[in-house]
Amino acid sequence: MKTNVLPKKYSISDIIISNPKEKFFYVGTFEGTEDPNVEWPHRHDFYSLVWFTKSTGINVIDFEEYEIKHNRLFLMRPLQVHNWSYSKNSNGYIAVFDKHLLRQITDFADNPFFDLSNKNTKFLKPLFENLIEESNRDDQLSKKTIVQGISYLLLQLKRLSNENPKNKEIKSKNTLKFSRLVSDNICENLSVNEYATKLNLTVDKLNEICKENYGQSPKTIILEKKITEAKRLLYFTDLSVKEIAFRLGFEDSSYFSRIFKQKTNLSPTEFKSA
Repeated sequence: MKTNVLPKKYSISDIIISNPKEKFFYVGTFEGTEDPNVEWPHRHDFYSLVWFTKSTGINVIDFEEYEIKHNRLFLMRPLQVHNWSYSKNSNGYIAVFDKHLLRQITDFADNPFFDLSNKNTKFLKPLFENLIEESNRDDQLSKKTIVQGISYLLLQLKRLSNENPKNKEIKSKNTLKFSRLVSDNICENLSVNEYATKLNLTVDKLNEICKENYGQSPKTIILEKKITEAKRLLYFTDLSVKEIAFRLGFEDSSYFSRIFKQKTNLSPTEFKSA
């Protein structure tokens, strides 16, 4: 039975049982990390970086299915609804870290995944192994070393993503800030002008960078994120279509229903019962 809440949200210590609650990071091998007893699908309140060196399967992030395959690296963000199915004897590396750590690197790639070349894997493997070694030390310097190491790892991943033509084009710093600002205020009915003001940009400049990096207007990006949130609420809660429309800032539920069907080819009621 559905409830009026989204899938359960877990902290790092909930997912990594052996990790002390005061630690805001964890680094280990995928196969060497315990399988937590959690509800599926679920959400995290932290970032999760998973590099499958050997695996097949499907990773579902916010209703989008992505293939799991050898040397594909996933970055899952806080509050994304997540579920996956992967092959037995999967191998790889996992790093999880509190959301405040990534704020230090505000222009990191806005990619759900990217693929690694043989050259990339040879470079990255020692970085993960060194972080795991530092985690096992657990001395006075290990915490600072790991924090700096994760920051360095993320910067190197950003560089690799930039260099790999198979990966999505990296978005500009302002575009990423706008995208995250919309996600943080998804239930607020903010105008494009209000978002531009928060970013210290003119509306024309915000339009320009969104068109350049996403091929969409800010208004369309806002609407797309609202539709994704509407899918979460329809699928995982018992909220009515009218309640969801109101929560997402739509004053008219019939308008919300028309827009939702236009974007998904299903009415909210049809999506809810699918």
